[in-house]
Amino acid sequence: MVVFSALGIFLACLDAVFHPNLHFYNSGYVFFTLKTPFGLSQTCMTAILTLYTGVYSLTISMLAVQFVYRYCALFSLSYLSFFRGWKSVSWISYILFFGIIWWIGAYYLIQMDDICANYFKNEMLLRYEVLPTEVPMMMFLAFDPSDGSVRLWNASYTLLISSIMGIQYITMIYCGWNMYSKMEEKISGLSTSLKRHHRQLFKTLVLQITCPTIFLFSPLVFIIYIPYFELELSFPAGATVTAFNIYPAMDSIIVLMVITEYRVATRRMWNGLLRKMTISAGKESSYSSTQTQQIQLATMSKPTSN
Repeated sequence: MVVFSALGIFLACLDAVFHPNLHFYNSGYVFFTLKTPFGLSQTCMTAILTLYTGVYSLTISMLAVQFVYRYCALFSLSYLSFFRGWKSVSWISYILFFGIIWWIGAYYLIQMDDICANYFKNEMLLRYEVLPTEVPMMMFLAFDPSDGSVRLWNASYTLLISSIMGIQYITMIYCGWNMYSKMEEKISGLSTSLKRHHRQLFKTLVLQITCPTIFLFSPLVFIIYIPYFELELSFPAGATVTAFNIYPAMDSIIVLMVITEYRVATRRMWNGLLRKMTISAGKESSYSSTQTQQIQLATMSKPTSN
């Protein structure tokens, strides 16, 4: 969970610093930024845009790994060894493999070319007052405007990210369904407190499948497939990029809300923090009052001149 949260924070930091934007126009979309912080070159900024897609892939892959871990913790304890010590390299390699594949795919398969630049030129001038060649930008165009044929490089990108997303989502659903169907049998011999704990984990599991479906997978499905419907549209879709950054925070909130022990520990931590702040504020107020009284006494004790 710590690694997953760290990935979410890193993704949010990329968004805050580089402000990636997404804009749909008819049979395609552009992924770009109007910012060039730290004096970075356009080539470097383009690589960072593709890095954003790679971090997204790491995030959903890490989410699938979490579900595998929970499944093993319930039904295959022997496999938990792959999450400890040097064997942890196995799942680290898993998430890195999909992150790198997506990153490389974005870098090479949705590069700007002359056809895309001409297609989006007027739209970018109208909406953002820039030419496509003036800002870091990745472009996706489903069909060639001249003859209506499918652009194979862009179609390959669709196939690539659909496969990666499908693998992670199927893994989550498989583990989640098996935990649901086998959990009652598994916990039947446990104590009442452990049964309660496992049922809380199951509620967490349901929410942690529902939330990524809404915030991680659904926006991406929208992005991937809407260009193939050849709709006449033109609108910015930065909200879909923002939705990617919401889920990591939602994941932690879900755990804090459902798991009693975490909720109690969090409440205790906040109460302790508030108590310290109250005591500190009281001491400052008392110190300020003492200083005021000392000044008043010193003023009163001064002899008056005739």
